[in-house]
Amino acid sequence: MEPLATIEIAGAWLSIFLTLCIFSYLYEDNPIYKLAEHLFLGVSIGYGVIEIYYGVLRPNLIDKLVFADAWTLSRIGLLAPLVMFFLLFTKFTRKYSWLARIPIAFLVAAFAGVKMTGEANARLITQVKESMPDLAETWATHGFWNWEADGAGLFSALLLVLGLSATLLHFYFSAPQNKVMKGISRFGVVMLMLSFGASFGYTVMGRISLAIGRAQEMLGDNRNAFEASQIHPQLATGLSMAAIIAFLAVWKVRGGGNPSA
Repeated sequence: MEPLATIEIAGAWLSIFLTLCIFSYLYEDNPIYKLAEHLFLGVSIGYGVIEIYYGVLRPNLIDKLVFADAWTLSRIGLLAPLVMFFLLFTKFTRKYSWLARIPIAFLVAAFAGVKMTGEANARLITQVKESMPDLAETWATHGFWNWEADGAGLFSALLLVLGLSATLLHFYFSAPQNKVMKGISRFGVVMLMLSFGASFGYTVMGRISLAIGRAQEMLGDNRNAFEASQIHPQLATGLSMAAIIAFLAVWKVRGGGNPSA
């Protein structure tokens, strides 16, 4: 196995240090946490700008406008989005900031027109189709309940249809709230709570898995023995933690975090 490059080892140490910087927020909002936060936002924005330039702007506008062989009608038409692009920057001026409304209006209108049909086909129609399963086919494929297919079967299909219908009727306030509607509404509320609870649990599990991954990196459990012997992640974790604690101690002694100081 080839040894790791110096930049890879430095990147691993920096990753561990920034992870502990973020965890320092558990103690208090402090400058070292803000450093990691601003660095994360800056790198994310910079990466997004570069990706948009090389993935969208350059191949769709610059290459076709500058490196084309002849001035065709389609090439001339590219001047319009180029002008719109520069009009967006007039937002930074007070006198001509109104010109930025023109490209923004085109963007909003085009996005709304495209997403109107796309969202309807991809979300509304697909959700309606998936929410009304074929009960006969479900019974023939999975029976009443199939443990091997994560609980798929006639029971799950009926529960989906009844739960969705009760949830929708719960928000139908025009109907009189008699005993039948109150019972359906309560069943819909139960289904909503189950859905919210499952979503919250899934989110918590996702965040915990991320925390476990960061802990494994700090302990070196996510790498093989050869790579861990070069990076020394436990040493990096100890030194980073000591440096952060020392910084927080000095910062606190000097009145950090105290508005009256």
